[in-house]
Amino acid sequence: MTLKQKTFSAVRWTAVAAVARAVLQVGQMAVLARLLSPKDYGLMAVVGVVLSFAAVFADLGVNNAYVQRQGVTQEQRSSLFWLNVSMSTGLTLLVVAVSPLFARFFGDEHLTPLLMLSASTFVLSALGQQVRMAAEKELDFRPVVFLEIAAAALGFGSAVVAAIAGWGVYSLVVGGIVSATAGTVLAWMFVARGWRPMWRLRIGDVRPFLGFGGASVANDIVNQINMTIDLLLGGRLMTAAQLGLYSVPRNLTLQLQFMVNPIITRVGFPLIAQVQSDVARVRSIYLKTLNMTASTNAPLYIGIAFFSPEIVALLLGPKWTESAALLRILAVWGFLRSTGNPVGSLLFGMGRADIALKWNATLLFVVPPVMWVGSLYGPDGLAWALLAFSIVMFIPGWYLLVRPLCHAGLYEYSLAALRPFLLALLSITPAYLLSAQFDVPIVRLTGAVLISVPLYLISSYLGNRDWFSAMIELMGRKVVST
Repeated sequence: MTLKQKTFSAVRWTAVAAVARAVLQVGQMAVLARLLSPKDYGLMAVVGVVLSFAAVFADLGVNNAYVQRQGVTQEQRSSLFWLNVSMSTGLTLLVVAVSPLFARFFGDEHLTPLLMLSASTFVLSALGQQVRMAAEKELDFRPVVFLEIAAAALGFGSAVVAAIAGWGVYSLVVGGIVSATAGTVLAWMFVARGWRPMWRLRIGDVRPFLGFGGASVANDIVNQINMTIDLLLGGRLMTAAQLGLYSVPRNLTLQLQFMVNPIITRVGFPLIAQVQSDVARVRSIYLKTLNMTASTNAPLYIGIAFFSPEIVALLLGPKWTESAALLRILAVWGFLRSTGNPVGSLLFGMGRADIALKWNATLLFVVPPVMWVGSLYGPDGLAWALLAFSIVMFIPGWYLLVRPLCHAGLYEYSLAALRPFLLALLSITPAYLLSAQFDVPIVRLTGAVLISVPLYLISSYLGNRDWFSAMIELMGRKVVST
């Protein structure tokens, strides 16, 4: 297969995985939101923040370095594997030890057992992580997709069964543990291709990876602070119920990004790494990645912003009515954030984790104060602070991150990122106005989809031909040039 054929194959399979995971996640949310309370989700939001910080240290960033670096020896790979497992085991024990301190800081003793149990996923995931990444490095996503879908399905089923059995917030923990265990077991069964690590862990083997990995870890640390500071402040200043009402729509918008963006960015990272010496090709790949993600995200996020009350009513139920206004603000924030996400593939594919670190370290002096001011006005203030900050940082992000590495101009960068937003707005506005005559939420949403989808495809064909042609090609059809 040519590099282009491998790329489209990888994108197809990551798309299958993303859609399947999204269906399972939305299904789990729809079921569990009716079985659990906003307080339960507020507690797990705090658990997620704590674990996300700890997870940064799980492998010292060497797994990303393994994907980026070419010509890795079997000795090096074995040492990297055991380093990952050792670090993850140590982190699990550390989180277990300090869980009471976190519970005391956030003022809720229920966090102690939740953190202790959830920490076990570090080791469970580490045992299969490098095996999966080895397949991704070769752009062989097909087997990875099947195991990810299976693991997510098992986690979903376990969480629902536990919730029905009355386990409350612990059903979310059970789902995570089962999913991590299944992912690792299936990876060794279907992705390892007979590879087994040697009993070898030597500093000389991993030293070449630590420079890139160290910068990656440092970047991830400050990035996690910037990304989760709103939840940290919410956990400290708001009740668990308030935090739940905020965190669930926030996570919903992020889940859309986690569904769509990895379809492209998971392929973009190793692809850029393979052509990193050719700046013109890197620029072309990055701009196409940006346009693909923005064009796919735009109608989803704009649709959510227009129909947030209907989505909350159908997906979450009557207990979450207050989240509708927050979801509308966070949907616009989610789109803007999604346009910045592909830059990670560019930075890491070019081996420039140091630039990402400098950028996020600078933001560390800006984001916390902005979020603190927003937190003074409750969940609404946090949502508006996120949106305002994303708007302000659009041009600085291009100037300091994109332009130096691939020489993309502001016009072509803005065109790739914002043109889909305008096309989606033009397509969904008439659908919103025409469906307003119906009172039943499901009828309004169905009518809006039937009207807006054809309009968006037509407008994309006329005004965003690259994305439209790529979609046709991804479906296995040849594009007829005119």
